[in-house]
Amino acid sequence: MKSKTMAIAALALAMAGAGVLQAREQGKELWLHINVHEGTGGRVNVNLPISVVEKAAALIPDDARHSGRLRLDHHDMSAAELRDLWRAVKDGPDATYVTVDERDGKVRVAKSGGYLLIRADDPAPRRSQVDVRMPVAVVEALLAGSGDDLDVGAAVAALARQGEGELVTVNDDKDTVRIWVDAAAESR
Repeated sequence: MKSKTMAIAALALAMAGAGVLQAREQGKELWLHINVHEGTGGRVNVNLPISVVEKAAALIPDDARHSGRLRLDHHDMSAAELRDLWRAVKDGPDATYVTVDERDGKVRVAKSGGYLLIRADDPAPRRSQVDVRMPVAVVEALLAGSGDDLDVGAAVAALARQGEGELVTVNDDKDTVRIWVDAAAESR
């Protein structure tokens, strides 16, 4: 769970850095919140001004920013393959595009109301559920580059224009993770 939590937190840090632009336009500071509640009683609450996240995002190694690959269940997809898939979805209607329903897990990928929605349920060994709600504009910006480059900077800028909202929630039998952006300095 901890490696999953760290990966999700790193993704949120990179993408939430975009909130700086909108915060400046609106004259208020946006904050990135990451709450982790472990079943063992441990808690981690991170509340960072987006301006700090922006500075921290600059420290992400170049090879991590430009890897251009996504791993899905032991299969790598290149940025070019992701772009091809995205072109088929972005101009289509709001709908559920992928549903995988197997004994060892369920995955649903849909587009609805300007968001790409991904839900993954894993019944074993511990019941877990991951929900990702990513603005379509952020996905479009991420895939706007060419070759195997993913344009993380453009995705962060698109997220900034989007503003406040939930990004990721993870719930399982024992642990929960919530990542979101809003204007409150303290997590709620």
